[in-house]
Amino acid sequence: MEEDLIIKDEANEPLEDAIEFETTSRSEYISSAYYAIAAVSEIDTELMQPRDKKRKKEIIRKSLRIIDNIISELYGELFEAEDDLDYEEDDL
Repeated sequence: MEEDLIIKDEANEPLEDAIEFETTSRSEYISSAYYAIAAVSEIDTELMQPRDKKRKKEIIRKSLRIIDNIISELYGELFEAEDDLDYEEDDL
């Protein structure tokens, strides 16, 4: 008995099945930024090299920007409709 070989034609498969997307939630971004700040905030900079001091400041600055960006986005989503209503009521 001969075995039947099944050959898959991968060219005809939909592209969506081949691509996997990993999404990061907003809370994960905020948590990561918070943990980054917590990780470096207690480091004493007295004995650090200038480039390491700069690196610590950069981590804190970038983390704060991430948190600010996400919070601003959430605030806009939550209060955008209310802000539109406030303007309409003032026009009356």
